[in-house]
Amino acid sequence: MHSRDFSLDTMLRANALRLAEREASVDGAQRLTWGELDARVENLARWLLTKGIAPGDRVALLLTDGAPFVTTLLACGRIGAIAVLLNWRLAPGEIGWIMGNAEPRLTFANPRFEALLGESEPGETVLVDEGHDPEGAFEAIVLVAQPPQDAPKLAPERPLYMMYTSGTTGRPKGCLQAGSAVATSALGMCTRRGWTQRERLLSVNPLFHVVGMQQIAAMVACGGTMIFAGRDDDAAAMLDLLHREQCTTTSAFPQILLPWRALEPVREGVMPLTDYTGGAGPGFVPLYEFIEQEWDARVVGGYGQTEICGFATAIDYPDMCAHPRSIGWAMPHVEFAILDPEGNRLAPGEEGEICMRGPTVMLGYWRNEEATEAALGHGWLRSGDLGTMDEKGLVYLLGRAKELIKTGGENVYPAEVDAVFAQMPEVADAGCCGVRDAQWGEAVKAFVVLKPGMELTREEITARFKSQIAGYKRPRYIEFVDQLPRDMLGKLQRLELSQRPVTPDQAA
Repeated sequence: MHSRDFSLDTMLRANALRLAEREASVDGAQRLTWGELDARVENLARWLLTKGIAPGDRVALLLTDGAPFVTTLLACGRIGAIAVLLNWRLAPGEIGWIMGNAEPRLTFANPRFEALLGESEPGETVLVDEGHDPEGAFEAIVLVAQPPQDAPKLAPERPLYMMYTSGTTGRPKGCLQAGSAVATSALGMCTRRGWTQRERLLSVNPLFHVVGMQQIAAMVACGGTMIFAGRDDDAAAMLDLLHREQCTTTSAFPQILLPWRALEPVREGVMPLTDYTGGAGPGFVPLYEFIEQEWDARVVGGYGQTEICGFATAIDYPDMCAHPRSIGWAMPHVEFAILDPEGNRLAPGEEGEICMRGPTVMLGYWRNEEATEAALGHGWLRSGDLGTMDEKGLVYLLGRAKELIKTGGENVYPAEVDAVFAQMPEVADAGCCGVRDAQWGEAVKAFVVLKPGMELTREEITARFKSQIAGYKRPRYIEFVDQLPRDMLGKLQRLELSQRPVTPDQAA
């Protein structure tokens, strides 16, 4: 089976030939070379064909980060199947809705996540043990040379994976990304960062999110090494792993980096980390200052979305200080514009919607033509974010037009939270917004109006949320109010709510 187009698979094939003996991944005690990883991918791809998996069929991945995740993703790409990347932080009902929408024929699941499939129809399920047990079902497949299969005919722009993003209606949307887009995004990252086969990535961002996926894809593109932190690792364990494996680059959220600072991160006068990728904006500057000065590591910030295949801008730390509101310049593979509602390009300095186009724009949303048209109808990807761009092409982010809440790297739309309150018989009205949070960047705060004569405590609300929605989407603060601010059309004024004070007694 040999791909003839541009994809992660062609890059993997090249690494297996040129860098066969170089280390590709470190996952706990298991170390794989590029030659070994390619052989595992080939065995799994052939096995999938024997199961009748054809191009366009969906294969769900409910896995922790590691070599099995990467192997399964690449095997899907080799035969043209679409990998459905499931977020194991979701509740069973949320997983069930996604599975019903994607209709996978096969599911690879970690045993610890089996309960999350209780409301799903996952098709045949292969359990993937984290310990790489040679007698386990997954290792038995990838270690055994499968008989050759006829290679399916693959379309050049075929989807590689589907990531589900939160929707303004409360239902997630399946964002389809072509294999060529993922490869282009990976090469763009390598070009901008100057990464080579000497890179050793400490992978701590979940691979069901685009930041983690783009970093891993970049290692495939440059022939570097993927070092996976365990899901149960704390900050100290991750820092030890970084030193032990001499990791040169990472992209970790502040809740990981800040504890490192108190753990003597520079040991024997050395911090192996020479390169860090993160978000851009004024809130990040203090964090990046100590990375640059105390760790002597280069920081590059950026802005992106799932729909553009990861980071689409980049800005170095000195430029962040000089332009504190900027999110950077476009990556090599992306073109930016500020457009008005009719799709007309605005002049430098004028405020409008940040829009992007290029080979890494998504193919569309799975089975959602209306949302696809809304996002791509003008020939540009509409970000939903408001911003400006200056004469030199530097992009500035003004705010989120879609009222998105970003908490600990996760996306939460208020409609998802409001829908849970709507099911509570004691609640007359409720709405939520994002508020500043020192640990998570933003947190969800809910404002609740109770019906006359009804009682409901914060503890009772939290208990009901646990069975309805993922933990990171639950309100961290709850304020009981007499009424909510709404305009003449009944639309909730979330901006006004977000400006109200947060007090300790509101903690949920």
